[in-house]
Formats: sequence, C-alpha cells, structure tokens
Amino acid sequence: MTVVTTSRKAADDLRALARHLAFATGARYLARGKTGFAALSDEAVILFTREHGTIRLVVVDEGGEVALDRPVRSVRIAVREGLIDRTLRIADQSVYEVLKRYCDAEPAEAGAPSIVFDGQQKKQIVLELAQ
Repeated sequence: MTVVTTSRKAADDLRALARHLAFATGARYLARGKTGFAALSDEAVILFTREHGTIRLVVVDEGGEVALDRPVRSVRIAVREGLIDRTLRIADQSVYEVLKRYCDAEPAEAGAPSIVFDGQQKKQIVLELAQ
C-alpha cells in the first residue's frame, strides 16, 4: 500500500496537492500531524514538502530509503475536461521508473519533466519537476 502525505506542518496548498495525488492514484492520504515515518515503516510514502519556498516530491520506499527526491518547479491546476483518468502521465523517465512501482503510471511524451494527473473536483494537476 502507498501513502501520500506532507511534511508535518504543511500549508493548505501542499495538503491539497497531496490529497489530489492520493485521489488520482487510489493511495491512502494521511494527514501527518505528529505521525513519524516509524509508524509507516511497512508502506511506501509519497511525500510533499516545502523547503525555503520550494516544493519537493519525495518517495520513500518500504524500507525507509529515499527512492526519489526532486524539486517541483511549478504546479498548475486547471479544470479537467472529459472523463477522469486515474493514471499518472510522467514525461521524465527516471521519475516514471520510481513511481510506476507505487501507482498506476504511464510514460508521456518527451518534453519538460512533468507529471500530469487528474485530481478531485474536476481538477487536472501538472507538476513540472526540476532536474
């Protein structure tokens, strides 16, 4: 099972982003509060944090090892047209290789490193990742 969460004292926008991703992937969303990673030791965790104003996407595997840690250059939220698609579309091959282990993902056309997914309430989220 995969858990999507945020840093402990996350702002509302970061928590909303995590809820959208959990919805899109069918993962469990966990409001961290005071919950530490020790309580999640047998589950993979997709984590959104903010350090010095920069959002980071971090994936921690079941063994507690960081499998991915990438800064997010920008987050765009648009209105989704059409039917919902619960698959992540990932343009960056290295990010795809990690995330496909924890949720439904498919490679997207080459271009800007990005992750596109359909969130709650007819939202489509585009994460542009920095290298």
